[in-house]
Amino acid sequence: MLNHIIQELITKAIEKQTEKIITKKSQKKIQQEAVIFNKPHLFVSGYYQAYAFLFACPILIIVLLLCIFIQFQVHHFDMVTLCCILIIFLLYITYKRVHKMYLLAYWQSGLTFYDRKGNQLVQIPSSYLKNATSKTNKLIIPYHNETWIIEKNKNDNLKEVEKMLSYFKNDSFCYECENLYQ
Repeated sequence: MLNHIIQELITKAIEKQTEKIITKKSQKKIQQEAVIFNKPHLFVSGYYQAYAFLFACPILIIVLLLCIFIQFQVHHFDMVTLCCILIIFLLYITYKRVHKMYLLAYWQSGLTFYDRKGNQLVQIPSSYLKNATSKTNKLIIPYHNETWIIEKNKNDNLKEVEKMLSYFKNDSFCYECENLYQ
């Protein structure tokens, strides 16, 4: 009988202590997540490649203009045409790269794309991230008949993209996002 009473007292003491620890840890976790969820995480996509084109393009255009001048003087009009086509191609590629410069913000409820001027392009709910596919150099997110691409680059944002993927993988609202690592 005495053993039973002692066992019951010990069990109640352990239960109370466990409950206190769980309550304390739960409160701490809630406070941490409140800070995280109210403050979005930011990173960029496409800036490294766009700036590489922006810096290299003027140099290449100057070289091609010199080639045009030299080839024009020696009457190689086919080379002049080729250099003109290359200049137009360089300008087009640079234009496209600059328009793929995104600032991304993510938090509990989703992911938002901003252009380089700060205009919001789209806000994707976290439930759509379960349909995202991850490839070697990009993350493809389908959303309302559009495809949004986050470029992964080790010099630009690779760690941040991996951090975002693990964030949504561990998020209870997006528990189906496990296919993002495949």
